[in-house]
Amino acid sequence: MGTSKAAPKRRQRGEIETLPSGSLRVKVYAGTDPLTGKRNYLHETVPAGPNAADDAEKVRTRLLNQVDEQRNPRTRATVNQLMDRYLELIDVDANTRKGYERWIRNHIRPLLGALPVGKLVAHRATLTV
Repeated sequence: MGTSKAAPKRRQRGEIETLPSGSLRVKVYAGTDPLTGKRNYLHETVPAGPNAADDAEKVRTRLLNQVDEQRNPRTRATVNQLMDRYLELIDVDANTRKGYERWIRNHIRPLLGALPVGKLVAHRATLTV
């Protein structure tokens, strides 16, 4: 009799947990947040139902693809946090710093401050000549 070695089982990425409501929560590790140093996860909830397990597996696959293709936000930090970090790191003249702080306080924070950096989308203006 020949013995055959089974291929070692690969550890499954991501997890699916059942919530008290019967819904399923899908959670996938997405790396370390470069700004805060904390672990970053993508998660999504699938409503309870007869196909919930299959749907949750599809969601897990989609989230893993986003991570693999680097299409997920790298940070959960807000624009305010990013501006604070920027002001900590820049090395400029005192008057220049005051001007930057004024612009950030009066224009950036009121409009975008609470927005997560990952939600920012660049808009292109169409120029007609």
